[in-house]
Amino acid sequence: MKRIWAAVMAVSLVALSGCSNDGAEKSEGTPSPTTTPTLADPVELDYYASVITDNGSDLALVGDVMSQKLRVVDAKGDEKWSIDSNVNEDDSATEAYSAGENVIVHDYSGTTTAYSWADGQKVWSFELPDAASSCRPAQSFGSQSTSGGDRLGEGDLILLENTWMNPEENCETSAEGDAVVYAIDPETGKEAWPALSVDADGETFGGQLIQLAPDRKSGVMSWMDGGESVVTRVTFEDGSHVSVPITEAREIDDTGADYFTVYPTTDPKTLTYVYGSMDGDDPMSSAVTRAAKLTVPADVKPSESDALAATDQSVDVSMEDTFDAVCSTELSFTADGNPACLQTQLFASAVKYQGSDGAADGWYADAPEAAVARIGGLGGPRWEPVDHGDQTLVVVPAADGGIAALDAADGKPVWTTDGLRMREEGQTGGWGGQGALPDVGLVVVTDNKKTTFFDAKTGKPVSDHPAGDYADLSSSQRFVIATNEDTSTMWAVVDK
Repeated sequence: MKRIWAAVMAVSLVALSGCSNDGAEKSEGTPSPTTTPTLADPVELDYYASVITDNGSDLALVGDVMSQKLRVVDAKGDEKWSIDSNVNEDDSATEAYSAGENVIVHDYSGTTTAYSWADGQKVWSFELPDAASSCRPAQSFGSQSTSGGDRLGEGDLILLENTWMNPEENCETSAEGDAVVYAIDPETGKEAWPALSVDADGETFGGQLIQLAPDRKSGVMSWMDGGESVVTRVTFEDGSHVSVPITEAREIDDTGADYFTVYPTTDPKTLTYVYGSMDGDDPMSSAVTRAAKLTVPADVKPSESDALAATDQSVDVSMEDTFDAVCSTELSFTADGNPACLQTQLFASAVKYQGSDGAADGWYADAPEAAVARIGGLGGPRWEPVDHGDQTLVVVPAADGGIAALDAADGKPVWTTDGLRMREEGQTGGWGGQGALPDVGLVVVTDNKKTTFFDAKTGKPVSDHPAGDYADLSSSQRFVIATNEDTSTMWAVVDK
């Protein structure tokens, strides 16, 4: 890991306006100086690091696993400030979001805190209310943003969601009910709208509670209200919500399980219902997904209560099994906010990628057999979709070796590469990528003892760097870190 990369080819796709302090008077009409985003030479960090978010410019928030700290570093790897935090190798104990001049950290402690990027000063903090408001312990609340990523724009919110199935026993809440979702304004740290709650019979299923719609203006929540199966659509602008019972429609579900998951599509009247597919005794079962198309009305009047409950309005709901490709896992979003969906699907004699751009109908594409074990799994792989003009690309291991960039709209390859292979049999860890650096038009993959940078438009390799046997990759939009045991190599996009 401690070899210095000889040279990195500069890729100049975006020109950013700059300023000059030379004190000279400028004549009217003189063009302003410009800066060009460029990938800097790598720097070595003497700790196991993972990048969580960046400020869109020159600073990144990274997790230091061994020291249990979050560190803000610049493009040279120099630390600007740090805080103690509960971090681990896959970042599941720390989530962070960049919002203007602040970085907002949620680490399952019950407190979500905004710090100044510049000096680490606390700007605001939000503490989860006590047991009078929720029977869910503080450590059971995870977070996500309505932006679909770690960068927040105007109007985006942070959602704090209960991720555990069961509430605490013998818990009694106030009349408002058992809160399961809080919406936080990233500018003020205040609640953007009243918390959403369930009553004593309300049951959630664990994991991510609200699935973002492709336009990121609303989300869908699956839950049980006593014996009633319910799907709730929440509008992020004001927290208004509609809860539709789907109990009768679920009669086609022969799994016998109470839990289920529903994903939104670009059609507000069409949802994707996913049957339980996980067999604890068969690790490959998570790559076998059964799905149905769920049709719900789009004109149901929103509830006037903060508490979630199935509407008593007459609604027409139907469901039918489908063997066509659909988006049956959570969406990921590009830097421009475009959606893409991807998972592996195991058939009797083939492995396929199954994906979409959020549309109700998806696609299949050929995948290597190793994809099931390396990037498959319940909930789908973690990956970064890439903007490509009017297209959204999904970068995956190609069926015949190398990697392929598939069009998220139809699954057809836009480009493929040779040479790069998935990790060899017997090596631990999933597929080692990928990251996307949109300001310099690069895609990054760490796999098979190498970190490689590819041109996002053509798939041509720009440069590569040695990596350890068990190296892992983490990335934000302007920083990339490849880790190996107790050291890390970091690349940053800088403006020159």
